[in-house]
Amino acid sequence: MSRKRPLAYCIIGLMMFLASFVILMNALGYTKKTEVLLTTSFKIGGQEQKFKAFYLSAPAEEFDVTFNVSSGSIKFSPWQAVIFEDSLGYFEYHNGTAVEKRQVWFFEGRTGTAGCSIGPKDVNQVWYLHFYNEDPYEKEVHVQITKVWYERNYLSWIKR
Repeated sequence: MSRKRPLAYCIIGLMMFLASFVILMNALGYTKKTEVLLTTSFKIGGQEQKFKAFYLSAPAEEFDVTFNVSSGSIKFSPWQAVIFEDSLGYFEYHNGTAVEKRQVWFFEGRTGTAGCSIGPKDVNQVWYLHFYNEDPYEKEVHVQITKVWYERNYLSWIKR
């Protein structure tokens, strides 16, 4: 009986070590990479719309839009060029009896970071950020666009 107890402790200890090793290797398997694509400031008048274009090259899995508005808030939406150039942000909605065109705004605020996930087919193309100032006064907007992707590091062979 006394010989089985140390063996059981050894097996439990080995299992805990292996579990910790696997968790550590998963955590170290990918490294987050970023690249700033655009940093700009612009003024947008009251009731005015503006857009800023940028090229999103591979590799990329998402992009972040960090924004700061001088006063009040701003509405904006990210659009692929193939969608935006045809619609200018207007989309048809069926309200039961008629069709009307509305603009779509995904984000609104004074300051913050908006994360935009993308699919693998959404890279190596032009994107637009479409802004709208619904207030009657002029605002200054500061914008930074950063692409994000993840690279496998040297320990990723464990995941295969």
